[in-house]
Amino acid sequence: MFLQRSRLGEVEIFSDSADLYKAKHPLIICTDDFGVFSTSLSNEYSLAVSSFGLGKRETFSLAKSAIDATFAEDEVKQQLRLIFDSASPEYV
Repeated sequence: MFLQRSRLGEVEIFSDSADLYKAKHPLIICTDDFGVFSTSLSNEYSLAVSSFGLGKRETFSLAKSAIDATFAEDEVKQQLRLIFDSASPEYV
């Protein structure tokens, strides 16, 4: 279960990741330990697509939003956004 506090001090309760996604909460698909979890980033995206019923546009947007969570300089983030946008202009 996840909790999110609003600016007004109210608490929203989310029972799972799908609730967070539907509420437009920032989500990032990632995995960093294949040895422990026996999964890949591709598999995690596949699970997100099937769990949330995502189409190509939503999946692209979810992947692109991860740029904002990186610890990269703003210039690097802008370059990454341009790469995403040029790779699939129909999803921008």
